[in-house]
Amino acid sequence: MINCFFIILLFVVMPVYADLNNHDEINLPFKFKTPDDAGSYQAIDHKEEYLGCSGYLRFGYIQTDHKSASAIGGKLGCGYPFNSTIKAHIGLFSSINPGLNSENDLNIQSDFFNQQKDSYLIVGEAFLTLSYKQFDTNLGRQKFYSPHLDSDGLRMIPNLFEAYLFDYHFSDALTLGTGYIREVAGWENAANASQFVSIGEALGGRSNGAFTSWVKYQPNDISTNTWFYLIPDHISIFYTEFIYTQVLSDTLSYNLGFQYDWGHDVGASRLGEIDANTLGIMASVTWSDVSFTTAYNKNLGQTGAIASAGGGPFFTSVEDQTLDAVSSKNAESILLSVEYHLTDYIQLGSAVAKFNAQHRKNYNKEELDLFINLNWEQDLNLELMYAVVDDLNSEPDLHQVRAILTFQY
Repeated sequence: MINCFFIILLFVVMPVYADLNNHDEINLPFKFKTPDDAGSYQAIDHKEEYLGCSGYLRFGYIQTDHKSASAIGGKLGCGYPFNSTIKAHIGLFSSINPGLNSENDLNIQSDFFNQQKDSYLIVGEAFLTLSYKQFDTNLGRQKFYSPHLDSDGLRMIPNLFEAYLFDYHFSDALTLGTGYIREVAGWENAANASQFVSIGEALGGRSNGAFTSWVKYQPNDISTNTWFYLIPDHISIFYTEFIYTQVLSDTLSYNLGFQYDWGHDVGASRLGEIDANTLGIMASVTWSDVSFTTAYNKNLGQTGAIASAGGGPFFTSVEDQTLDAVSSKNAESILLSVEYHLTDYIQLGSAVAKFNAQHRKNYNKEELDLFINLNWEQDLNLELMYAVVDDLNSEPDLHQVRAILTFQY
């Protein structure tokens, strides 16, 4: 009965009441940074619609070795502008078991569903936006984009945050902001995707939210992002990123990037000892329809790199592996990737990455990703991703297939 209600909501109610001219952003099917990702951290999401309704329908399949899952999901978001200063938005998100999955929960891949591997419906967005001159404020449940807390939409439903955010646009190039992020729901909250839990719990600690502030400076060819987080009795984090872009001709351009990530335990140290200092460099070249990217990360601290509720900031992150998966000190990772825009509608790509600890017997893995991204008139998007992780310390290889078809309305 519950599944029938969800399906009616997705396929009848949502399309009827949606404004067909409104569209949500489609997430790319990969984690690694591309040349187009420069300056992509935007704390307050200005893409939400405040007049009428919009959303998407999503069909997903994922298989990780002997576990798999199929799901039907979607979003219906509606907004209302009270006046030019005050606007409201609410969004429902759902992920539904269509009845094609195994009856044995042990064989169901868990990323699409809640803690019990069941369907769920969640009020993932419910916020007020207050705008006055150069000030913007978002208050409530919303998508949130930052280096260590991120809506990372690689599954049926993105990570969603209860947050209270304040932006000041000093100029077209300079934005300052501060806020408090209380809770997170979604597939990367380390608890139950269908429930909001505190940021401290999502990172493995206790019930504490995160205070944050940021500075974004983006003049012509430069993008810089600097962020600070404080989770009392857990961790303090400082992150900065610099990306330089140069367009040499209509067919040739390049990007150079640098990042630094610092973290240390504070107060009661509920995440244990943390002493992380991670550096990263990135270079990419785009010639005609082909982009080549290489990146390198090195953690110089006494503990592993800092974990995230989301995809994480590191240049070398790929579909499965990230640098923070290596818990020992002096970990490093390297990435090589190539992307080809075959047509306006078809994008192909591959990435290979290596992650290892200082003593490779403790951690030494390689990952190969292959992907295809198909877009049709911005309404229909198909993501196909295959990843294989080779553990060079003789554990069995990990194979993952992910396919997500999204229709926006």
